[in-house]
Amino acid sequence: MANEQLFTCRAENYRKARPGYAEGAIELLLGDILKSGYKIADIGSGTGIFAKALIDRGFDVYCVEPNDRMRDQAVQILGDSPHFIPVAAAAESTSLPEHSVEVVTAASALHWFDAESFQAECSRILKPGGVFFAVLNCRKYTDEFTLRQHQLCLELCPDFTSLSHGMEKTLPKLRILLGEDFRRQEFDFPLTYTKEKFIQRSLSSSYAPEPGSAEERKYTSALQNLMEEFYPDSGVITVPNVTMAFWGNPI
Repeated sequence: MANEQLFTCRAENYRKARPGYAEGAIELLLGDILKSGYKIADIGSGTGIFAKALIDRGFDVYCVEPNDRMRDQAVQILGDSPHFIPVAAAAESTSLPEHSVEVVTAASALHWFDAESFQAECSRILKPGGVFFAVLNCRKYTDEFTLRQHQLCLELCPDFTSLSHGMEKTLPKLRILLGEDFRRQEFDFPLTYTKEKFIQRSLSSSYAPEPGSAEERKYTSALQNLMEEFYPDSGVITVPNVTMAFWGNPI
């Protein structure tokens, strides 16, 4: 299955339960990189979670997303804003004009891109001196619940690798895109979910079992049992997490 189709059956859960990003990461982008009038291309924009924070502040954002259902979810949320510009295209071939944006962003998406092709596309669409800025949420393996969830996923999700949400693939691709001279900053950002939202968040992952399958039902039941074991008297759970931000000038 092509990467762009992985979330077709997961788009609604993605919209309902995927968290945003640490406010500190947004403020870093706003304070250190963006200037009034800048145009942004948010690549692999999904349901518009990251783009919304920029659109709400008045920036024009080209939301480049190849998956129709994910893009449709973004249209439902952001479609009334004149600053939201949906683009049906892939990261490596955005269809945007040459030198049309000052900033390219990718939120929890860079690990899906072909790094060399994306580097060439960034160079094509960015204005001289333009910046690439990436963010992703990364679970911290500092508590027993996360360690047990990791083991559960290993057992029930064949494509699972870790709860780092692409970090292990993101760093090598950043080096291809930006060389070794890129900046990074970490922001503590614990994630709190209702138990229902945690299930939806888990089912939105690319490695989750096929929607509607017996394997998905087994996975859901195991997650529910895990939450009841660790949070028997609470309707919400909180898991350790950080938002990682990376930025620099594409080489």
